[in-house]
Amino acid sequence: MSSTRKKRPKPKSDSSSTSSSSVSWVIEPPQSLFPSKREFLRLVAVLAIASSVAVTCNYFSNLFNPTQSPFCDSNLIDSPDSLTDNCEPCPSNGECYQGKLECLHGYRKHGKLCVEDGDINETAKKLAEWVENSICKPYAQLLCDGTGAIWVQEDEIWNDLDGHKLMENFRSDNTTYLYAKKRTMENFGRFLESRTNSYGFPVFFFCVRVKELKCPDLLTEQYKPFSCRIRQWVSRHALIIVPVCALVLHFKRKP
Repeated sequence: MSSTRKKRPKPKSDSSSTSSSSVSWVIEPPQSLFPSKREFLRLVAVLAIASSVAVTCNYFSNLFNPTQSPFCDSNLIDSPDSLTDNCEPCPSNGECYQGKLECLHGYRKHGKLCVEDGDINETAKKLAEWVENSICKPYAQLLCDGTGAIWVQEDEIWNDLDGHKLMENFRSDNTTYLYAKKRTMENFGRFLESRTNSYGFPVFFFCVRVKELKCPDLLTEQYKPFSCRIRQWVSRHALIIVPVCALVLHFKRKP
């Protein structure tokens, strides 16, 4: 027997296997790291639905709550540099300051416009009808009975409006109250005849010019009573009616 013993080979350590497995993981990652085809399609579908919902919500949000640009200041509206893409032109019957719109008295805000206030406009129409009746009816009475008036001073009508019950709705706001009276005067002033008369003594430089109003003749005919119309029609055609009536009576008496 030989004295020398053969040495057993030392077992290899696990470090080499660990390093080799890590290297293979880097080069070839495991299949569980990436989603499957079915999971990938499901993810795409979820993202598509979420995007469509977001786009739809944004559309309806802009539709019902549109983002409005600020208004251009009214004092800069005449400047060519004042109208830019960053501000909206100030609408008529409105005043704009620091991007905000304030409608004038008698108008209310409707979107980007200032429209007439329906309550004031309706009240002004009713008051104009009342003024028309108070002017045309006395003139019709004058033409029928000889008692009444033709011309009425505009200042008298202005003062008479204060006593009308419809004006009580605007007494709390003096500016709106005056605007309602002014709008009433404009409404009936469109169809009434007007003139400017002088009162006083021009020799002593004391002469007041007063505007007067008169109901048109065609409109006055509508305010005449029916009996007055028949009577006036007969009087205008008397030269024709009397001979005709005489001939009718003559032929009736003749045997």
